Amino acid sequence: MALLLTVALLAPAQSAGAASFAVVDHGPTQGTPVPGALLTADLGTWSSPPSSYTFQWLRDGAPIAGATSQDYPVQEGDVGHQVAPQVTGTDGNTQASFTGDPLTIRKIGSKLTLEVRRVHPAPTKNRLVWMAISFMTTERPYGTDGGTVVAYKKKGDQLKRLGSTTVIRGAAFVRLPWKRAPHGKSKVMVCYQGSDVVAASCSRWIVVHRNRA
Repeated sequence: MALLLTVALLAPAQSAGAASFAVVDHGPTQGTPVPGALLTADLGTWSSPPSSYTFQWLRDGAPIAGATSQDYPVQEGDVGHQVAPQVTGTDGNTQASFTGDPLTIRKIGSKLTLEVRRVHPAPTKNRLVWMAISFMTTERPYGTDGGTVVAYKKKGDQLKRLGSTTVIRGAAFVRLPWKRAPHGKSKVMVCYQGSDVVAASCSRWIVVHRNRA
């Protein structure tokens, strides 16, 4: 008598904790990569939407303590480092993660504008004094008070430092010591020396006419 054997083919069981979904793509991290700005992690596109997300921000690949929100405020200590979000999607007991493209954190950009004026040092004196008046703006609000601004004069191929001062409320006033300066045309420029978080910058050259009168 023949024995009939029935063989059942069973699908392999899914391993515990293995994700039933995966990230398909993700967009760039949003925000300006400078201190004080807010970066926002992209949630990504998934084969099946997760029910919830968790976040961990990384600096040069290492977790940043306490940085576990979708948004991350850039710190002064991040300048010169790469910051990226790690996004984890959860659905039930399964998880899947991706790391966003890193952003290199740079200094805040600055810009100087310059005016050169002739002013009287005192009402009783007729002698004119030249003043370099510079105004500073930055890429985003940031305190630059106490930073140094230096004025330079260019006559032919010669570059001469005329003086320096500190920035107060976004402005700097440098007295130009030209009492015995040669007459004719000179070029004047001011430069901000920069700080740990604000980039250095210079104004454009301004041509000043120094007449004998």
